[in-house]
Amino acid sequence: MITYDVRYLSENSYSAEVKEAIFDFLVLPADTTYQRLKEYRTENSLKENIFEYRNLFGFKILRIRTSKIFRHFSFLMESKVDVIQQNPFDFKPLPLHKELEILNSDRFKIENFLFLRKTKYTYVSEKNKEKFLWYKRDRSIFEFLVELNSYVHNLIDYCTISTDVHTVADQVFEIEKGVCQDYAHIFISIARENGIPARYVSGYLNQGKGYIGDAFMHAWVEALIPGVGWKGFDPTNNLLVEHNYIKVAHGEDYNDCAPIKGVIKTSGISSTHYSVKVMQEQ
Repeated sequence: MITYDVRYLSENSYSAEVKEAIFDFLVLPADTTYQRLKEYRTENSLKENIFEYRNLFGFKILRIRTSKIFRHFSFLMESKVDVIQQNPFDFKPLPLHKELEILNSDRFKIENFLFLRKTKYTYVSEKNKEKFLWYKRDRSIFEFLVELNSYVHNLIDYCTISTDVHTVADQVFEIEKGVCQDYAHIFISIARENGIPARYVSGYLNQGKGYIGDAFMHAWVEALIPGVGWKGFDPTNNLLVEHNYIKVAHGEDYNDCAPIKGVIKTSGISSTHYSVKVMQEQ
């Protein structure tokens, strides 16, 4: 068991007064099979109460609503989470013919419809599908996904100024540059087109390991392997997910996992900056 201390700080500034606002934060480490949230605390510069609710996928949202007038707002979340050490290769797959039988069944497709369909972020044009990696059904699904992880990693150059939170997979195929969000959307697009359910995951990385993107909230993918379950893949770092990853949420794409959403009443423009600190306890 590994214990992490996770700190998330968001700073929001506005060029004109904000007269009313609602903020939703999806930044709290989740309780899953491999991790447990031990404790957490939050604070905000407006001294408002924080309300909790769960989204469509069951992950906890921290909501702040205010009628106070302000031009600067900060939010802090500090938590402690236990993560079970795991070997992502330690599992026994089904025989290939059985995997494919389940993968091709109508029941499997219906049960996993949400993670097989195209979304605004994962749609790719026919022209760019020429760059897809295709599963030829001649080896296990896991083996294909490992290759896909490496394929996407090598397809895109990591660049923090080439895309933003509105960039979609089709655009990333054109420029072949992006950040973790873009790597995840490309992986998801290709996996779903091959009939393999895949979902977008947000969370944190163990800092100090030299992983790409560890200074920010990170994004990776979980793909569903029949008879095994959901397995995590990080195409940004070309790694399989294990105990150095701390999950916050999953969804169809980035829109379901955005760390902050809000509705504000103001005539000005806004800027948001955030920082992440993850420390492994000794």
